[in-house]
Amino acid sequence: MNSLYIALNMLKRTLGQRKGLFIYIVIPTFVISLIIALAGQAPTRVVTIAYMNQDQGNLGKHLVQELSLRKDYILKEMSHADMLKEHVIKQQADAAFIIPANFSDSLYKGNVPQVQMYQLSVSEASFTLKLHVDSIVGELNQTVSSLQAASLQGAVLQSAVEKTLAQMEKHQVKAAVTDLNLYVNPGLSTIIGFMLMFMMSLINSTVSIIMEDRKQMTMARIYTAPVRSFEIVMGNFMGSFLVGNLQILLILSITRYILQFDYHLPFVSQLVIMEFFLLASMGIASAVAGMVKNSSNITSLNTLIITPTCMLGGCFWPVSIMPDWMQKLSNFVPQKWAIDAIQRMSMGQGLMNVLLNLGVLALFAIILLGIGSVILRPEKAEAS
Repeated sequence: MNSLYIALNMLKRTLGQRKGLFIYIVIPTFVISLIIALAGQAPTRVVTIAYMNQDQGNLGKHLVQELSLRKDYILKEMSHADMLKEHVIKQQADAAFIIPANFSDSLYKGNVPQVQMYQLSVSEASFTLKLHVDSIVGELNQTVSSLQAASLQGAVLQSAVEKTLAQMEKHQVKAAVTDLNLYVNPGLSTIIGFMLMFMMSLINSTVSIIMEDRKQMTMARIYTAPVRSFEIVMGNFMGSFLVGNLQILLILSITRYILQFDYHLPFVSQLVIMEFFLLASMGIASAVAGMVKNSSNITSLNTLIITPTCMLGGCFWPVSIMPDWMQKLSNFVPQKWAIDAIQRMSMGQGLMNVLLNLGVLALFAIILLGIGSVILRPEKAEAS
């Protein structure tokens, strides 16, 4: 009960003022929303394709029509080859192709004609365009070969091919694309990293309030009530935990349901991971509060604890790009375990697959909370 009173008082002192509300709720929500707006979404890029159809037959027209149905392609017809090449050189087109004059005739004769491709350099756009063109040409060759196998020749063959293409162009059978979520959004690590950094900033709030109570001898008077050292630590722990929960719920609600950002994992699962990380952060705050004896040392917390651990844990860049010795060192900071758990779940794994991560975060909280309870010494005044 004593811890609950201390927690509610801390919540009032933290969010009861405009400054605290602005620092711990408004700024984190705004910054995370801004990051998602700038880098979180990955819009589909539309590719501009220049083309020239020198073929007078129906098969060349079919090739152009099939490519035009793709939503990620914008086709621009050129009147001559020089104009087409100029568009590619000036980067007005990502890639280009020319359908030769004998395209349909070659297919009717059983040959596979070559479509000329133009590109300034090998890119994803030019490579996928070649794959699509080769696929359509292959389908046309297979269609003609199948009808020729039925002993169709000349005008009868062309008529049968036209009827077959007319049915194919209706696209009565379509493929359904299923996203198995086997990839991680490139911006996810950055977004989660900044969320964890803002949650770590609650350490400053917790330590500042404890140091203020120590300086004003409020903690010493509480200790003589009598209130045990563990209850004082637990009260401050619970107060910061409540503030952190408000921060997490607000950020997740806005980014998920207003900005429509897809984290590729369920809301509850992400909330559970963030809660465990918050517990670990509060454990760090409890231990640090016991070690800091003078309020002038609070300003060094960002330099000595928050920023270095965020760097080691992968909040600003992937852990995999760091040297081996730094990767091993990252196992001793909670950020690494939280980010790893969210990334694994965003790739389709469940909570049962990240139990080790949650266990490590819980261990951080339990051990550091115990250390903070032992070394707090609430009866001591602030050191000069």
